[in-house]
Amino acid sequence: MKIDRYTKAVLTVIAVALVVIAVRPYVPAPLWPTTLQVAPAQAQTMAAREATIPKAWGKLVSYGSGNLYLEGSDKSLRIVDLDGKPPEYPKLKWIIKFE
Repeated sequence: MKIDRYTKAVLTVIAVALVVIAVRPYVPAPLWPTTLQVAPAQAQTMAAREATIPKAWGKLVSYGSGNLYLEGSDKSLRIVDLDGKPPEYPKLKWIIKFE
């Protein structure tokens, strides 16, 4: 059947690729053909992000999901969204006051 042959061909290609990946660390680079030589991956650094938060917004309680959680002097909880670009961010999302 055609499906049988296709499936066997795809599985054979996958098996050969896995063998090449497994054997690669044990064989020196000059022995590999140029088509199988791959440049090593380089780590990418993330650009530093900077935000200025007014002290009047409160004391830092925690950070999570791109938000700062601040506690105000009146014991209110402020949630500040940091995801975005200046000048509209950082943006105050919520002020939760406990009574």
